[in-house]
Amino acid sequence: MKKLVYGAIAALTLLATGCTGTFQLMQSVHRWHHGFKERWTDEACYLVACILPIYAAAYTVDTIFLNSVEFWMGTNPITMQTAEATITRLDANTALVQSKTTGETYTLRRNADGTYLLTDAQGNAVSAEIQGSLLTMTAAGETRTVMM
Repeated sequence: MKKLVYGAIAALTLLATGCTGTFQLMQSVHRWHHGFKERWTDEACYLVACILPIYAAAYTVDTIFLNSVEFWMGTNPITMQTAEATITRLDANTALVQSKTTGETYTLRRNADGTYLLTDAQGNAVSAEIQGSLLTMTAAGETRTVMM
């Protein structure tokens, strides 16, 4: 019995070494509850996610299983759907976002009040939202998310 316990501990130690991955499941839960436009709905979903141990379960699954798989296989089983884009910083408050698939170019500017303005190549404003390292753009009814 001792050998089985020691073997299990050794296996878990080997599987968990150095695998502080991207925590895709945690990010998905966060994006879900943070995606509501009404702040009270957002708060209610956050409280539900905390009271029912949704965050704890997502963290546990990410830590023990998904990040280990990501470490050993190189990819996380839960991948964020992101647009392939290149983001080039032009100055402290301006960045150029270029889609690798369509070639579309957007300019992202941070305003003095902390808001962001995203414009297409013709100068038309495009809806943009930044949450952490994710930029979500909505143009012509199509939504794309890129990591910054």
